[in-house]
Amino acid sequence: MPTFEQELESSAELLKCGKISKEQGRAHARSLAWFRAHAAQLAEAGWTVPELYRVGTLSFPYSEWGPGWLTLWNNEKCEPRLGARGSIEFVLHEAGGDVVQTCRLEKSFLS
Repeated sequence: MPTFEQELESSAELLKCGKISKEQGRAHARSLAWFRAHAAQLAEAGWTVPELYRVGTLSFPYSEWGPGWLTLWNNEKCEPRLGARGSIEFVLHEAGGDVVQTCRLEKSFLS
């Protein structure tokens, strides 16, 4: 079974699927570097590489796309961080304060 890190490296194959824009290709490169640096924490939080790099059934942004494709990665004023409960947060530093956009891992478990 491939490791989380090995799956991250193979995510580049998704760039060939025909649905990925140039902006998303840039986002992939930047998100991949961040995901590599935070691989242990992401895996511990329950993220999988297929969830991080989900390709939507419709063109971006009209269906469910993984956070690795978000063009927020391309914004120099935007800082990604790992939030509470394993969410991926993008902090956009604006003149009036910080704006936080959150990607949550939605999993339901019976207890």
